[in-house]
Amino acid sequence: MTKCTICHHREHAAIDLAIARGVSVLALSRRYKVSTDSIYRHKKAHLPPTLRAKLIAGPDLDIDLDKLRETESQSLLANLVALRHRLFASLDTAEECGDGTMISRLAAQLHNNLEITGKLLGDLGIGSTATINNVLVMPAYVEMRVELVKALEPFPEARQAVAAVLRGIEHKAADAIKADKREFAS
Repeated sequence: MTKCTICHHREHAAIDLAIARGVSVLALSRRYKVSTDSIYRHKKAHLPPTLRAKLIAGPDLDIDLDKLRETESQSLLANLVALRHRLFASLDTAEECGDGTMISRLAAQLHNNLEITGKLLGDLGIGSTATINNVLVMPAYVEMRVELVKALEPFPEARQAVAAVLRGIEHKAADAIKADKREFAS
């Protein structure tokens, strides 16, 4: 019994996929330097219609979509909170430097971050953590934070201390989200 040239070819998988996709035997013969007869024999003997259909459909991915959604949602929320923490720190710096343009840009990014986080929390319904973190994503909190830091402008040491405390609270919230391994409601 002779060996199938195609089955033992180093590009066997690529040839099978090309055959399944309907690439011409002549083109495959030229590309992979094998005879057209070898390809025809291989196709007839080793590529039944069910295998060709499976090749076209692609790999069977056994993904637990609920688990993936949970993991990605936790990661997304944690990254949003961590990013917001950095945006607030940058906002503090921009305010200290009196850079109105940067304050405006950061406020827009904070608004966007808060909006996305709010939508995500609304979709997840994660219980008590959502209640605690909702305070940090509310526009009223952002406004209060900005105004508080502005009000302390004549008192640089107090301003820095308050900004540090606020950053610490936001950082704790980010850590709590990262550490939260509870299942989300679907």
